[in-house]
Amino acid sequence: MSIVIQINDAIKTAMLAKDKDRLSPLRDIKAKILLEASSGGSGEVSDEAALKICMKLHKQRMETYDLYISQNRPDLAEKLLGAENHKQPKKEVPEWLAKRRKR
Repeated sequence: MSIVIQINDAIKTAMLAKDKDRLSPLRDIKAKILLEASSGGSGEVSDEAALKICMKLHKQRMETYDLYISQNRPDLAEKLLGAENHKQPKKEVPEWLAKRRKR
């Protein structure tokens, strides 16, 4: 199953569960992938390109989180990662993304 399909399925699941904290980053990923697809001309994005986009966005979120914490803005850090993740942020790459990365 391609990354794009997995992201679309995750968006549907988050929408059905009304999980706004999970839905927002997924929509951001999908938007960046669609932007890449439209700029490429073919209208599609390879799994490798989608993986690079996901990794870049994950890194950006973690850097933003670190910046918020260093600037003593836990309210923004909590909003960025969600209330349940704020106490122990996941700096590692999500499991499904790590599996794709090793291929």
